[in-house]
Amino acid sequence: MPLVHVVLVSFHDHVPPERREELRTKQNALGERCGGRDAGILAWRSDYNLDQRKNYHLMQFSVFRDRDAFERFRVHSAHTELGAEMRELADWVVGDLEADMPAI
Repeated sequence: MPLVHVVLVSFHDHVPPERREELRTKQNALGERCGGRDAGILAWRSDYNLDQRKNYHLMQFSVFRDRDAFERFRVHSAHTELGAEMRELADWVVGDLEADMPAI
């Protein structure tokens, strides 16, 4: 069953716009860096959040073929490295759910 993974990122106030853009670019490329469709990542999008009233600057939306593909992504070195880099610069919330949904 497909798994939907959503991340909302809130940058710390001291992070300048250039650094935020660098991290947005890295996060947007993360799906491919972790293997893309061949690794079971069916959809990947990360960009500036259109609604920043709650101070979430970036939104990542991804769909994985199944829970196994998601678990492989979670431990992939590109994912853990970006998480470590962002840990000092941002906070985030994550939502995951298995969803029987039409193909995207």
